[in-house]
Amino acid sequence: MRKLLLLIAPWALAQAEFLQVALDVERMDCATCVKSMEIGLRKIRGVEKVAIDPAVGVEFTLAPGNRVSLEQLRDAIKGIGFRPGDAKVVVRGTPVTDDGRWRFSVEGTGKVYNLSSRRDDLLLTLQEKPATVRKVRAISAVPPDPQTTPLLDVTEVLP
Repeated sequence: MRKLLLLIAPWALAQAEFLQVALDVERMDCATCVKSMEIGLRKIRGVEKVAIDPAVGVEFTLAPGNRVSLEQLRDAIKGIGFRPGDAKVVVRGTPVTDDGRWRFSVEGTGKVYNLSSRRDDLLLTLQEKPATVRKVRAISAVPPDPQTTPLLDVTEVLP
């Protein structure tokens, strides 16, 4: 039994990932657009389900233990010929501080996002237990350029 626990513990601690992503997509207004988008996005490793609605955008359900980044999903949409917009995400990661600024590290992707929130209590909740894996619901706008660290605007800290 101890061997099993030793094998499971590192895996459980290392889990940091995007769980759900809903992306706005511009100019996706025909059935052919939807079909080409669906075919292209299902090929991404770690994507479990894709739901496309031209009026709403694209919703991804990601497989447990995936290594999919938000940038990878946006790049895939660009590669199909569309322009991705803001993303609503549920993500698991670790709040970390550096130079007095709080960031959110999503280890499975190797990405770090700046943290913000319109509600101070949410950021305080994340700061109470730094270096602890947490799950948040957030909005991420498209960065102005690829060199800019993306921002997660936290709307809810999930249990």
